[in-house]
Amino acid sequence: MIKKLFTVTFLLFLLSFTASGIAQAQVRTPGVKVGDTFIYTTAAYWSSSDPLASAPSDVVSMNQTEYLRVGITGVDGSNVNIFTIWHYMNGTDSTSLGTVNVNTGGVSGGSGVFWAILAANLSLGELIHPLGQDALTVSETVMRNYAGSDRETNHLIITYQNATEGATGRLDRYFDKQTGMLVELHDETSYTNPATTVIISWKIKDTNVWVIPEFPSVLILPLFMMATLLAVIAYRRKRTGHQAEPGSITTHGP
Repeated sequence: MIKKLFTVTFLLFLLSFTASGIAQAQVRTPGVKVGDTFIYTTAAYWSSSDPLASAPSDVVSMNQTEYLRVGITGVDGSNVNIFTIWHYMNGTDSTSLGTVNVNTGGVSGGSGVFWAILAANLSLGELIHPLGQDALTVSETVMRNYAGSDRETNHLIITYQNATEGATGRLDRYFDKQTGMLVELHDETSYTNPATTVIISWKIKDTNVWVIPEFPSVLILPLFMMATLLAVIAYRRKRTGHQAEPGSITTHGP
């Protein structure tokens, strides 16, 4: 099912690199808090040169997912507790409870646990898990629009090759810098014998952490005062015009 694909993707994420040494860095802190909610759309693509092959059930299930909802239920030091709901188009749900440690990248809770949470405010070149073993760093920091707002975003670019499985791939992961939450994922993996391609995409569509900017409140009072002034001027002009009518001079023809 979909949780298997979810777990495999996470393992590829961790095994893409090996540690080159012991990280000398300060302890990371989460940028999320209890009650934060993030909702994603998901999609998957599969193709094969084998005419008898069929798409894996995980790929089919992901395309039948209406949304993925991730809720933060607890934050304790570097640990973040998460409640995950996969809601399918047929109305059914699949739920998971788990914990992510933003310092080590470790995940507990079994298959299907949402893992894509980093520490807050990571910078270019920083290790995302200073106490972990993956040696992954922030590839770049860019401005991107997610859920209706321009957000400073940390981009992770991961390439890997697995000769045993005949697999090569590129993983693009985008994380909101302020909260450390995943906002977009695009993973593409190719296999040989038979030639097969698998593409997985997630993208955030809604959250209660940031909202679409509303009309700036600082402009409301000046505009209200201007409108009031214009209304007063118009009223006085109208009143002055009515008072002048009795004494007006009318010119008649011969």
